[in-house]
Amino acid sequence: MLNYAKRMFDAVSDFQSITTIEGVTDRLGKILSSFGYSAFLVTSVPDPPLRLEPYIQLNGWPKGWTEHYTKHDYYKDDPVAAYCRKTANPFEWREAPYAKEKDLKAAEVMNVARDFGMFEGFLVPVIRTTGFHACVTMAGQKPDLDPDAKRSIHVISMFAHGRIAALSGETVRKKAILSPREREILQWVAMGKSSWDISLILGIAKSSVDTLTARATAKLDAVTRTQAVVNAIRSGEISL
Repeated sequence: MLNYAKRMFDAVSDFQSITTIEGVTDRLGKILSSFGYSAFLVTSVPDPPLRLEPYIQLNGWPKGWTEHYTKHDYYKDDPVAAYCRKTANPFEWREAPYAKEKDLKAAEVMNVARDFGMFEGFLVPVIRTTGFHACVTMAGQKPDLDPDAKRSIHVISMFAHGRIAALSGETVRKKAILSPREREILQWVAMGKSSWDISLILGIAKSSVDTLTARATAKLDAVTRTQAVVNAIRSGEISL
């Protein structure tokens, strides 16, 4: 059985030590390749009619795909990009909703992607309380879509995006902002424990765990528990 957790922790450790965006690009490409992904993109996701190209941060798409995508103005009709702008949860590309029989341009985007070797894809949204939308999206012919693999890639993608932001000059809050209890709960969340598990471990009500987790998530400028954990580790609030 593949040790997804170890691969995730090793990747997180690597990203924390990389000092260049080129290094992040190379490492992320190798990590995703080990999961069966041959292409990836890290980008902000603006609302149309804005175009995608100026917002791309790392481009690991197949040769020729970016040019083809741009030439045919696919972004405004791309169902994967549209779904990314609506959800905070990671999803497989095939889960992006669109009317295949009616939305012919959206269907074209998905079909042509396969011509470039992108048969199956996975996307991790990065959303902040300010409304900022970005993502790490990836594809391949037969990637590993095991639930544990996708959970590992979720965390890896968040860390990769955070490292890119830091290397691009975005500051990370270093001053401790969480209470000891909030920090303790996020530490358990980082270990994969549910609110119910944590309530039993700490001897408090599940509702209290949920409230404290939500409070910590807001303080860390995050919108999901996973994002809160990633931001907490990046800012030194908790450690793995």
